[in-house]
Amino acid sequence: MTRKKLGIALVLVFICSVGYSQVVPATFGKLPILTGGIGVLIFNGDIGNNSDLSSYSRIRAGYNLTVEQRFGKLIGVAFTGAFGKLAQSERSKTSNNNFESKIMQGDLSLVLHTDKIFENSSLTPYVAAGIGYLLFDPHGDLYDKNGLKYNYWSDGSIRDKTESPVNIPVAKTLQRDYTYETQLKDSTTNYTRSTLTVPLTFGFNFKILDNFEASLGGTYFFTFTDHIDNIKAGSGNDSYFYTRVGLSYIFGHGERTADPKRYENVDFGKIDDVDSDGDGVKDIRDKCAGTDKGVKVDSDGCPFDTDKDGVPDHLDKEANSQKGAVVDANGVTLTDQMLAEKQAAWEAAAAERSESFNANPSQMSIEQIEKSAQEVRSQSGSQKTLPVEFQSADFDKNGFITVSEINQVVDGFFTGENDFTVERINRLIDFFFEQ
Repeated sequence: MTRKKLGIALVLVFICSVGYSQVVPATFGKLPILTGGIGVLIFNGDIGNNSDLSSYSRIRAGYNLTVEQRFGKLIGVAFTGAFGKLAQSERSKTSNNNFESKIMQGDLSLVLHTDKIFENSSLTPYVAAGIGYLLFDPHGDLYDKNGLKYNYWSDGSIRDKTESPVNIPVAKTLQRDYTYETQLKDSTTNYTRSTLTVPLTFGFNFKILDNFEASLGGTYFFTFTDHIDNIKAGSGNDSYFYTRVGLSYIFGHGERTADPKRYENVDFGKIDDVDSDGDGVKDIRDKCAGTDKGVKVDSDGCPFDTDKDGVPDHLDKEANSQKGAVVDANGVTLTDQMLAEKQAAWEAAAAERSESFNANPSQMSIEQIEKSAQEVRSQSGSQKTLPVEFQSADFDKNGFITVSEINQVVDGFFTGENDFTVERINRLIDFFFEQ
């Protein structure tokens, strides 16, 4: 891996670690979690222990795909498939070995999560341990691009001929091309190019969106072979470390966060048969829910209104009002004189309320004006028609504008949540005093 690639990987790790404090843990349930990851593989074996080369020579890119199934609040079982390369090189007066091996790794691990233990924490650490299987095939960079074998001389150079006094004047200097073209073999042991592994993992998860999580983790792989680098020395086996960042997709997140016992006593098959107000029309079709008991209704569950004056028959004190007649809350026709008197009364009351507020412009006085207007409305059995332009301000849909509703309109004006203008708000306030 070049230094540029390593730098990019480390930046990704840094970005993800900085983001931990900005998220909260997710909850999980019955459906699986799919995670894709990218990181770096670091080999630890018999090559490079006494090398003059940079430790970067043993770093290579790795990739993984993990499917995890959570069981309960703490435990999960994860299968991970990974591939990449392991490598190491060394340069010294006594040893100049190198190798690179493509690898494929599969492992099954038991995962212990802590998101339910530290529910109020921004970090959700986890640990895992399991058993895996590794395929490897070490190759060495023994020849240059022209097929000339590398010969390492004691002066630190690489030549096309072996080191000897005779070859000093004729040997040409070579440069390694870092192409690992030759399969490496042990001269005494025909070893198996696969091994069992024991992966031990520690990492963190953090939530990005409802169905997405990011993760940072590291896994140390103990192996049961000492031949990954084609060199068997001492009694210890080879090992490697994989650190990575990942992105997880949580399938069925909405179903997982729901409480499975919440609806266990609900008979969904009977919901369509419910008739809450007992008027004979099921709730699913009832357009007038909450009809008084004993009132006759039509097929939509609404009380009959024979004269179509807007007042149902059981409340109508004038059963046969003329079509188009203006009626009060009791269904009684209002004559022109009655309308004029009511209009005069409304205007007088509005003027009185306005004057009262101007004399004492306080929150208490405006609340008293609102209370007075509601009392007049209740006693008269009628009300001033709410203009179309103000209907969106009638949040409780009762045909009466309150101080609270005016405040909501003003708040919505400043947050951009409604289409009211300053002029329209002023007209709404004027209507408040007139209603």
